[in-house]
Amino acid sequence: MIQKLADNLYTFPINFKRSPLGWLNCYVIKGTDGGRDLLVDSGFNTPHCLEDLKAGMEELDMRAENTDAFFTHCHFDHVGNAAKLQSMGCRLLIGRQEYDFFRTAPWKNQIDNSVKEGIPKELIESFNIRLGMPGDFTAQTLEEGDVLNYGGYSLRCILTPGHSPGHMCLYDPGKKLMLTGDHVLFDISPNITYIEGKDMLSDYLNSLEKVLHFDVEIALPGHRSTGGKLFRDRVQELLRHHEKRLEETERVVSAGDHMSAYEAASHMTWAIRANSWEDFPINQKWYATGETLAHLAYLYNHGRLINYTDDKGLSEYRHV
Repeated sequence: MIQKLADNLYTFPINFKRSPLGWLNCYVIKGTDGGRDLLVDSGFNTPHCLEDLKAGMEELDMRAENTDAFFTHCHFDHVGNAAKLQSMGCRLLIGRQEYDFFRTAPWKNQIDNSVKEGIPKELIESFNIRLGMPGDFTAQTLEEGDVLNYGGYSLRCILTPGHSPGHMCLYDPGKKLMLTGDHVLFDISPNITYIEGKDMLSDYLNSLEKVLHFDVEIALPGHRSTGGKLFRDRVQELLRHHEKRLEETERVVSAGDHMSAYEAASHMTWAIRANSWEDFPINQKWYATGETLAHLAYLYNHGRLINYTDDKGLSEYRHV
C-alpha cells in the first residue's frame, strides 16, 4: 500500500468506489528530528475513504497531533475528510482564496444555475452533488509564496486557479519537485470549474503558462501517475488540448441557430465508453456540461460567442 518516493516522501492510494478517477494519491512527508509530518489531501467523506486514509497514516506511524494536513483544493475527493482529520487532532492548511470560496457553499449556486443552462430537472434530482462532502472545518490559510518546511523539503505555495478558484500546488525548487494536485494530471485533462459570471478557463490557461517554465523533474499528481511523461511536455499538451476544445465548442454552437450548454455538451466529443449521449452516466453528463460551460464562458468573454436569456429564462449561446 505504501510507496516510498524519495527520502521521507511517501504515497498511498485512497480508493474510490464507482468513480472513473479510481483513487486519490495521498502524499506524506515524514518530519525529521521530531518535526511535524505533512499529509496532502484526504479523499471523499465516505467510510471506505476514511478507512484507507487511517490505514495509510497508521502504516507510516503518523500521530494526528503531530500532523499537518494540506489541501490542494476543496473538491470533495480531496478535502472530504478534513473535518475528520481535525477531530483526530491534525492541524489543517489550505490556500486562502480556496478556503474563502469553499465557505460560500458554491454547490448551491451550481444547483440553482444548472436549470438555466438547460440541464433537465430529473438529471439534477438524480445526481447527488453533495456525495462525500466534508463537514465544517477550520484551517490556517496560506498565500502565494508561503513556504512549508517538512522533512528536509521546502515547499513553496503556488497559486494555480482554474480547476478550482484557489487551487494551490507545492513546489520545492531545490529538489525540482512539484505536488501538482489536480492542476496538472497526466492521463486525463483536469475538469475546469464553472462559476457563473467568471471565466475560469482563462484562469486555468494562465495558471498552466505560469508553471510551464518551472524546473520540475518530479511531478506528483493528485490522481493516477505521470505515465513517464515530462512535466513541461504535459503542460504544453494541456494547453493544446484546450485550444482544440475551444475550436470544437465554437464549431458545435455555430452549427445551430442557438443552443444551451447542455445541448452543446451533447454534441461534443468525450473520452468515455458510451454509445451515445443518452447512454452517459448521470454524473458524467453533469461534469461534461460544466466543462462545456467553462469553454462557452471563455468564448463569450473573448467576443467569439453571444450569450443571452430566452423568453423561458434559458441561457442560450450563438455565434457572433
